[in-house]
Amino acid sequence: MKIMNVKEIAQELDLTQATVRKKVSSNELPILQAGRAFISTETGLNYYKFTQEHKITLDSLKKKAKILSFVNHKGGCSKTTTAYTIASLLQSFGNKVLLVDLDPQGNSTQSVLEPFLDKDGITLPYPKTIKNLLLERKEGGEVGIKRIKEVIQASKFGFDCIPCDLSLNSIMPDLESSSFKEVILKELLNEISSEYDYIILDTPPTLGFSVVSALTASDYVAIVTLAEAFSLLGVEQTVNLINSVKSQNSVLARPRQMKILGIVISKAEMNTNISRHFVNELQNFSDERNITLFIDDIIPKTTKIPETQATGELITIVDPRGDAAISYFNIALLMDMEIKKDRIKEKLSN
Repeated sequence: MKIMNVKEIAQELDLTQATVRKKVSSNELPILQAGRAFISTETGLNYYKFTQEHKITLDSLKKKAKILSFVNHKGGCSKTTTAYTIASLLQSFGNKVLLVDLDPQGNSTQSVLEPFLDKDGITLPYPKTIKNLLLERKEGGEVGIKRIKEVIQASKFGFDCIPCDLSLNSIMPDLESSSFKEVILKELLNEISSEYDYIILDTPPTLGFSVVSALTASDYVAIVTLAEAFSLLGVEQTVNLINSVKSQNSVLARPRQMKILGIVISKAEMNTNISRHFVNELQNFSDERNITLFIDDIIPKTTKIPETQATGELITIVDPRGDAAISYFNIALLMDMEIKKDRIKEKLSN
């Protein structure tokens, strides 16, 4: 993957280097920062050209969050890392982003938020989490923006976050027994949607009610998978669940025209025959189903990602020139551009 510095970006766009730096500072031109240097990619330049061409229309769009779920029923595929890394990049592109942790393991919460400490410096659970909001919505109807904002925390990486912990499990039977179970999360997120451009949902590794609830609320979904045995089966099961949710006949749910943004492959070792074999299987599957596979931006296996997971940092900050960071950067750009194209079509059709 070719990386371009400011001089090369200026040449490609026929701008001065000073103009490039101004556009970077105003979030017009997406970049990764490597020390004191700015770098971008061909995808980054295409994104810039697209947003400049449609600037008037994009600026006129009313703020209403598009909801994007990251899913895979198998753990250990970097789904959570992908969710919060994409959230941070979308924020850096000038969007306002909310990450909602829906996994009782709370890995997103632990990764993006500073620990909640008492006066003695002891780490405590967050006093209010997504559990409280879902329960309030289920029991009392509308929660209200003010109440939701009391639960939202500012992350270390610029975007907002609604935390989650194991206590979510305690209310799942109550939620699942509700006659309105499929729309509780959807209606809750609708209350805060005017405050954000994107709401990112980090879902648990399951195909159960939690994920069905997230998919019912979503406009878009991204599947995160590995290039290894049984990965295709997992993707196929997830796609079948998505199609099942889309075909719901519930008058209350009325699932949106949820769109699969694409399949993200992580932890791939493309120098091995086995990884190449499973990537080829995923490519054939995605071609047959007309689903985007981010084949040019496969996230490689690297020791730096588990290191950043352990230290609560971003791979795009720690190793911005690395292949993993560049892949995430390009994927986030492609997702943002695809969704912006859809928003333009929506506006022009109204």
